[in-house]
Amino acid sequence: MVGPLDAYWELLQKDCDQFYEVAAMARAQGRDPRNFVEIPQAADLADRVQKLLDFLHERRTAEQIRDLETEYDGNRERMALEIAKVVSAETFMYSTKRSCASCNGTGQSSRYLCDDCGGMGATVVYDPEGMNTPWKDTIAKFDAIPDRDREVADKTHLSLAIYHGVCAGLAVLTEGILVAPLEGVVTCKVHDNPGSARPCLGISYAGPIRSAGGTGQALSVLIGDLLRREFRLDPPNTHFEEVERYKEEVSKYARGLQYRPSNPELELILNNCPIYIDGEGVGGEVTGYREPAPGRVSSPKIREGALLVLCEGMVLKAPKILKYVDALGLDGWDWLRSLVKGGGGSKGIEPNFKYISDVLAGRPVFSQPMAPGGFRLRYGRSRLAGLATTACHPATMAALSGFAIVGTQLKYERPGKGTVVTPCTEIDGPYVQFLDGSARRIIDEHEIPGDLSPNEDGYPIAQVWDLGDLLVPVGEFLENNHPLACSPYVDEWHQQLRSGDPVAGVDLAIEECKTLGIPMDPRFVPVGLQEVSAEELSGLLKRLKGDLVDPQDIEIVYRLHIDISAERKLLGTHSELIMYLSNQKSVNFDTDENGLDLFRYLIPEVEIRAPIGIRIGARMGKPEGSKHRELKPAIHCLFPLGKKVGNQRRIHDAVRNSDTVMIGWRECPDCGKQGIKGVCEDCGANTDLVEIVRDHQFDMESMWLSAKDAVGQTSDLPVKGDTYLGSGEKHPEPLEKGILRARNNTSTFRDGTVRFDMVDITMTHFRPDEINITAADAVKLGYATDVNGDPVVSDDQVIEIYPQDIVVPWNCVDGLLNVCRFVDDELNHIYGMDPIYNCSKPNDLIGQLTMGLAPHTSGAVLCRIIGFAHIKGHYGHPYFHAAKRRNCDGDIDCIMMLGDGLINFSRLFLPRTRGGRMDSPLTLTTRIVPNEVDKEALNVETNQGAYPVSFYDLTVADPANPPSPKEALKHGVTIVEDLLGTDAALRGIGYTHGTVSCDAGPRNNPYNTLGSMRQKTMAQFALGDVLAAVDNKDQASRLIDRHLIRDMRGNLRAFGQQKVRCTKCGASYRRAPISGVCNTIVETKTDPFTGNPVEVPCPGNIILTVSHGAVKKYDSLMEELIEAHGCNAYIANLYRQVSKWVAETFDDPDAPVQKKLF
Repeated sequence: MVGPLDAYWELLQKDCDQFYEVAAMARAQGRDPRNFVEIPQAADLADRVQKLLDFLHERRTAEQIRDLETEYDGNRERMALEIAKVVSAETFMYSTKRSCASCNGTGQSSRYLCDDCGGMGATVVYDPEGMNTPWKDTIAKFDAIPDRDREVADKTHLSLAIYHGVCAGLAVLTEGILVAPLEGVVTCKVHDNPGSARPCLGISYAGPIRSAGGTGQALSVLIGDLLRREFRLDPPNTHFEEVERYKEEVSKYARGLQYRPSNPELELILNNCPIYIDGEGVGGEVTGYREPAPGRVSSPKIREGALLVLCEGMVLKAPKILKYVDALGLDGWDWLRSLVKGGGGSKGIEPNFKYISDVLAGRPVFSQPMAPGGFRLRYGRSRLAGLATTACHPATMAALSGFAIVGTQLKYERPGKGTVVTPCTEIDGPYVQFLDGSARRIIDEHEIPGDLSPNEDGYPIAQVWDLGDLLVPVGEFLENNHPLACSPYVDEWHQQLRSGDPVAGVDLAIEECKTLGIPMDPRFVPVGLQEVSAEELSGLLKRLKGDLVDPQDIEIVYRLHIDISAERKLLGTHSELIMYLSNQKSVNFDTDENGLDLFRYLIPEVEIRAPIGIRIGARMGKPEGSKHRELKPAIHCLFPLGKKVGNQRRIHDAVRNSDTVMIGWRECPDCGKQGIKGVCEDCGANTDLVEIVRDHQFDMESMWLSAKDAVGQTSDLPVKGDTYLGSGEKHPEPLEKGILRARNNTSTFRDGTVRFDMVDITMTHFRPDEINITAADAVKLGYATDVNGDPVVSDDQVIEIYPQDIVVPWNCVDGLLNVCRFVDDELNHIYGMDPIYNCSKPNDLIGQLTMGLAPHTSGAVLCRIIGFAHIKGHYGHPYFHAAKRRNCDGDIDCIMMLGDGLINFSRLFLPRTRGGRMDSPLTLTTRIVPNEVDKEALNVETNQGAYPVSFYDLTVADPANPPSPKEALKHGVTIVEDLLGTDAALRGIGYTHGTVSCDAGPRNNPYNTLGSMRQKTMAQFALGDVLAAVDNKDQASRLIDRHLIRDMRGNLRAFGQQKVRCTKCGASYRRAPISGVCNTIVETKTDPFTGNPVEVPCPGNIILTVSHGAVKKYDSLMEELIEAHGCNAYIANLYRQVSKWVAETFDDPDAPVQKKLF
C-alpha cells in the first residue's frame, strides 16, 4: 500500500477518529444508556474477532490470530482450528468457574437463555497472569496435562472451555463479521454417554447459524471434534429413538432446507458423527420421540439450527470437511466419503428450469431456458460488474419496459442463481421490430419509446426478437464452479486476430479472411444465423431481390436479427453477407442443418464462427430499492407510552392520557442509587439492570415540558413513541432526541440509529461527471490520477474507485441531509457542543463518512460518500460488499451516517431474543484488507481489456465437454486472488468493457410505479406477448401454480382459522366476544358516587382480520389469465376447484333474495 492509498487510509482514519472523539465527549455526559461509544473500532479480522466475543476481551487473541495468519500463510480454516484450541486451553487452565450472577445459576433469564452464561448457569473468572502467556507456551502446557486430569475436570467448566473454542474458531471462519458465533452456537455441553466409558460432547445450534453458510456450519463440527479429542471425550452413542426424532424433524422442516438428506444418509451421519448435534427448539413440535434422550434432547420442538448444520453443513460440505480431515490425519471420518457426490463425467450444457420454478405476479419472465431471442452470453466484466453483478445494454432495459433497471435482481439460468444488472453500452442491445414493420438492432436506449407500457392503442412496439447480450464475468463461472459455455465470436475476439481499423464492406472482409487466415468479421454475420433452418435461409436467398425482401421472408429476417426498413429493404452490415450470397446456387442440405451450416457450405474458403454460443434464460427477481428504513409504524423516539395513546402513538397524547409501562429498573454498582437511567446521575458510573418493572408510571407532563424546553421547541410536534419497548433491558431514549428527529423529518430504527436500505451494486471505476461531481472534487477526495495514470483534470476521465468509497442514490440524499441536521441539533441542544456536519445541500455530503451493515451480520464497515446517481441502490467496490459478507445478487444492506451511529446506537436497545444482536453494528471495520473479506471477491477478474484469444479458443474447443472454469486461469484470465499480497490487489483492477454512464437506462420499474397487483400482472403478460423468447402459456401456468392459487388457498384456510381484532386498541381474540364489541380494559376510573373503582372497556368495534376480498382477490385475475393465455389442463382444473370452494364459502351478493309477501 503505497502512494495515494497511504494518504487515503490516513484521511479515513483521521476523519473517523474525529467522529469518535466528538461522540465520546457527548457520551461522557451520561445522557445515553452508556457513558462510552458502544461501537469499537476494529482494524482487521483479528481485532474484530476479539471485540466481537465478550469472553475474548481480556485475552491476547488478536495478537495470536495475527501470528497464526503468518504461520499458516493466511489459510483461514487452519487458523480457525488452531485458535479454537488456544482459546479452549486458556479457559481450561487460566480461569475459575463461578455461578452466573445474572441468572443466579439457572441459565434462564425471563423465558430466554441467559445472555451472560449462554444457558450454562456459570461463567468464569480469568487469571490475568495466565492470559498473558504466549500462545505457544499455553499449547505446550496444555499438551503436557495428563489424560486423567482432563477426564476428571468439572463438566460445566469443560463445556465452557469447549464453547469458547468453538465460537472463536467460527468467528475466524466468518471474518468476525457474522452473528453466527454470537447467536448461532447456543451452548456446548458434556453429556453422559450410556454404553461408553467416557462422556460425549454435544453442540447446540440455533437458527442464526445459517448466516455462517455451509462451510462455517460444517467446520464448526470439525472444530468440536478436535476439541473433543483434546479433552478425551468419546463420540456419542446415538439411540434409535434419537435418529427417528431427527427424521421427523427433517420432514417437517424440509421447506427451510437447501438439501433434504435421505433417511439412509441421516442414519449414516447420526450414527457416526463424533459430535452430538443438538439445537434450540423453535416452531412446531414433533409428534413422536419427544424426549428420546433425557438430558441430551430437552425440547419437543423442531431444532432448526441442528437441522441446518446436519443437512446443509455436513452433507453439502462433506468434501470441505474431508479436505482438512486428511490434512490433519484424523481418524473416524471415513464414513463421510460416501456422502461425496461423484462428478458423473462431463456433459454438454442443457436447459435449466430452476430459475422459473417460482414465477411471481408482476415480475416477468424475460426468456425461457436457452430459448432463441433470450440473452446471448458474452464474456467480460464491465467497470460496473463482478461479485454477482452482470451487465446488459441500457436499451435492453428499455425494451423490457423497465422491469430490469440498474439494481434489479435477475433470477437467471446460469452460471449462478441471481444477479443484479448494470448498464454497459459496449455490448449488443436488443433487436426490436416496430409497428411499421421495420426492425433494427438498438444501440441507443432513446430509440425505444420512453414509456414502453400497454395503452389503448396496444403495445408501442411489435416484437423484441432478441434481448441482446448479457455480459457475464468469468469470475461468476469460477465462483459457481459452472463449466465454461461456448463464447460467441465477438468483436473483442476478432480484433485480436488482426490489426488496423475494421474493413469496410463484405468483399474486403472476405478478402481479409483469405489473406490472414482469420474468421469472418462478426459485423457481417447475422446474429440469429444458428436459430433459423438451412431450408428457411435458402428460401430467403432465392427470393431476395437485391436488398428487397419477399413478404413471406420477413419473419426469417427478424429471426436473423438483420436491420430492415418499413419498405422491406435490408440495412446494416449484417445484411451484406446475405446479399452477397443471394445469387449463389441452391444446395442440398440435411433437415437438421441450420443457417450457419448453410453459410459454411456456400463459402467453404472462409471460416464463419458461431455468432451465438449459448442463450441464457432469465426472469425478474426482487425489485431494486433504496429508501429510509422505518419501523412500522414509524417512531421518533424509543420511549414506551402504553396502550392508552391510540394508534398514532403521539407523545403529547400520552401527556393527557398516561399509562403504566414496562421499564428496566437499574442500580449503580458504585453508589447504589437506583433508577431507570443507564448512567448514574450522581457518580457517572454505568448502571446494571436489577429487574423489569411492569407497572412504571412516568410523569409525562413534566418530562414532555422539560424536553421541549431543552431543545427550544414551543409547539407540540407530532413526536411518536412506541407502546412498549422491545429491547431486553427496556431502556428508554431521552424525549429530546425524539423531538429533534421529528423536527428534522426522520425516524429511528430499533437500536437508536437512522438507516437507509440500498441494493448492493458493484463498481470498480467511475467518471466524475456520472456521479455528479467535478474533477476538482475528485482530486480533493484523493483521486489524483485516472486509470491510465494521467492527472485528473477532466470530468469524463475514468478513475479506479477506492475500496471504501460509495455512490449513493439521489432519492436518499434528502434523508441523509436530515440525519446530518438531526445530529448537529442534538450536539447543540442536548450535549451543548458544536455541530459536526453543517450540511445544508447535497454536495455537502461529499466526503462524509458512513457505515455499511448487512442484515445477518454484527459488524459494520466504514465507508465514504463520493457521489450520487439516479439509481435505486448504492455502488461500491467489490471489497466493500465482500467485507460485509455480501455479494451483489440482489442483497440489500443499510447505510448509516457515522456520527449518528456512534452517538445514538446502544446495545441496551437490542432485544434479548435469539438473533437480537443480528443487524447491529457491534464493531466497525476501519480498514478493508483484501485477504480478509469474503472469498467470493477473490474471483473478481482484473484483466484490463479483452480476454486473451486462448481463453476464447478454450471455450469452443469441445462443446460437448465444456471445460472447467479453473482452466480459464491457465489461459490469461487473472483474478484478485492472483494479486493478494501486492499493491495491485488494492489498486490495479482492470475491466474489459466500459459504459457511458452508471445510471443509464430507465429510472423507474413498473413493479414499483404501477398501483395494483392486477396492473403489474397485466403489464407482465403484455411484455411477454412481445418477447419472442417468452411462452406466456407456460408463464401463466407457473404463476398460477406457484403464486396465485397458493395465495388463494392459504387465505381461504386463514379465513377459517382467523382471529378478530379491535379497530381502536388492536386487541385480538380467538373468538369474537358475545357482546360484539371489544372488552379490553383500557383504564380504571373512580365512581363519583360510590368511590369504587370502575373498569372502562375499550369502545372499539370488532372486525375480521381476513376478509372476503382478501380471499377472492386473485380469482378473477386467474380466470382472465387462463382465458387470454391458456395454461396446462391440471392447473386450469385446480383453479376451477379452488374457485368453487371459495364461492361456496361465502354468500353470493348478487344472488336473488326471497322477498316476504307480508
